[in-house]
Amino acid sequence: MKILIVDDDKTNRLVLSAYLKKDGHTIVAAQNGTEAIEVFQAEEPALILMDVMMPVMDGYEATKKIKSMMTDKFIPIIFLTAMTDEKSLSRCVEVGGDDFLTKPYNRTLLKAKIDALQRVSRLYNTVNEQKHKLIIHKENEKKEQEVARKVFDSILNPGCLSSENIQLHLSPMSLFNGDVVLAAVKPTGGLHILFGDFTGHGLAASLGALPVSDIFYSMTAKGYSINDVAREVNRKLKLQLPTGMFLAACLVEIDTINNMLKYWNGAIPGAFLHKGDSVVELKSQNLPLGILGDSGFSDKVEIVELHDNDRIILSTDGILEAENSSGEMFGLKRFNDCLNFDIKSETESGIKNVGTASDKEDESSLFQHILDTLDEFTQEQAQTDDVTLGVITCDIDYINQLASQKGGYKKFVPTHWQFDLHFFYDSIKSIDPIPLINQIMCEIQGHQIQQDKLSMVLTELFCNSLDHGLLGLDSNIKATPEGFMQFYSDKESRMNELESGFIHISVSNEPTETGGDLTIIFEDSGKGFNVKKIQQKNLQIDTCNPISFSGRGISLITNYCNSVTYNELGNRVECVYSWSNE
Repeated sequence: MKILIVDDDKTNRLVLSAYLKKDGHTIVAAQNGTEAIEVFQAEEPALILMDVMMPVMDGYEATKKIKSMMTDKFIPIIFLTAMTDEKSLSRCVEVGGDDFLTKPYNRTLLKAKIDALQRVSRLYNTVNEQKHKLIIHKENEKKEQEVARKVFDSILNPGCLSSENIQLHLSPMSLFNGDVVLAAVKPTGGLHILFGDFTGHGLAASLGALPVSDIFYSMTAKGYSINDVAREVNRKLKLQLPTGMFLAACLVEIDTINNMLKYWNGAIPGAFLHKGDSVVELKSQNLPLGILGDSGFSDKVEIVELHDNDRIILSTDGILEAENSSGEMFGLKRFNDCLNFDIKSETESGIKNVGTASDKEDESSLFQHILDTLDEFTQEQAQTDDVTLGVITCDIDYINQLASQKGGYKKFVPTHWQFDLHFFYDSIKSIDPIPLINQIMCEIQGHQIQQDKLSMVLTELFCNSLDHGLLGLDSNIKATPEGFMQFYSDKESRMNELESGFIHISVSNEPTETGGDLTIIFEDSGKGFNVKKIQQKNLQIDTCNPISFSGRGISLITNYCNSVTYNELGNRVECVYSWSNE
């Protein structure tokens, strides 16, 4: 290798050169430190023999400057000195020297030191080269992951996560997030939300989000309920996920027609409904998605009364399991304290902090208060899991407006068509016909026919046929919150006991200049109900009380349709609904 000899004594240079040339090395030389720096820059030697005491610039100063010029290569420097005291020798090491050789020189010892440092140099340079290759590989991998992440984001976020009533904090441990948050408006104007946490984190955990996203958005767009979505997601994940991997998830449906919250919770611990003066826990009653087979899976949803500007708080266990410097977890109690503190603040100030768009950036909001409390607790400790928090404000009017803003569908030319569906009691227990009807109409006429008002009409017509026709339920018991809950409990019981009956549905379209007139017929085998009595009741409802839990379906149908005609029994209704593709 090429060796630089730095010594102001010509004889020493000649002797060392003779020794080293015999061993096959190439020699370059310098007489002082300044000259050594110049030769180093010009010749790029692989090893330097440096005298200590020299004119112009001594070996100590020259070594410091040369070492500062070395970037990604290790070039060893051996000091040549006649000094033997510990202070002088230790300074050789302090300024960057790698070894020292005392005068007079011992050729055998010189050769041994050079060979040893040559091996160290080769090892260092090999490691350094591998390091550079690894850096390049990581940079390329990061670019590929960023591209993949953008594709993931485009697939996972076509919904309404950016809506003004949704506050969301996502803090993944790596580039890919094992937590998944999905939100989409229903054709009837409500809102579906899926808040989930896959086993593990990173790319492997995030891959499961792709089929979940596809199922969630497609089924929501077709009008399926969250229990149907939960069952289908569970079935797909059970088939596709490896053993030991599953999705803890909470699915929420904001029903803006009936002012209620439906939820299915499978192992999400931080799920609550903040009602301004109280907090309702949306308790987990199920195992995570992807564990049970279809026969053992329960898609039963829980129902909670909902008021305007109530807030849904959802968090993954990354928040609850966040640790401080002492290894203590944040825990559910501290999370509950954040929610109760917000209630206390509202009570004392007399101002309800609802976390809507206007105060989305307000540092005193519930959303920000939780994050600030978490940051104060962890004191910038490293994350041990993906951390996700969502606060959704149930602004009923705003949520209903979201459905009408979707648009952008290809327009179909209105045509003549008709289809009839006949559902018997056993199929009614397992099939929701409204999404099927919406899908059929969209296939025939395009998505512009699937308007939010039409879906509301279809839903109310079906509920009337099922609830009052086949099941014989009385909506009057929904006059109170307790009766409201009792109504849905009775409905579930009677559905399980149903052993006869049918609902016949007929939908036909007559084209118009701007769309079409739909004739919709619902007929059931039940005893019917007194339509005139309910219509008279609707006229007497106190308009100062905006929340009414019964009797609103007929009024809604009448307001949205051109005509509504019931038979005498009330078990057959024919409506004409006008739709437009403009």
